[in-house]
Amino acid sequence: MEKENTVADVRDQIIKKIKDEGRMIAWLYKKTKIPYGTLYGCLVKKQFSLSKENLDLINEALNTDFTHAE
Repeated sequence: MEKENTVADVRDQIIKKIKDEGRMIAWLYKKTKIPYGTLYGCLVKKQFSLSKENLDLINEALNTDFTHAE
């Protein structure tokens, strides 16, 4: 059975970018002022989706242009 090609979840892309830069979620919290629990619950635990407002703050902090999958 072949695996489907899927686009990585934007949350996975953010975590990869943070790790590639040798940073942690605490750093992202300090840069974005998004509560640490919110970042952890969304990015690591995937308890809820990432809002557009928070994604904009993350993109600014990481100098990225991540978008939500439509």
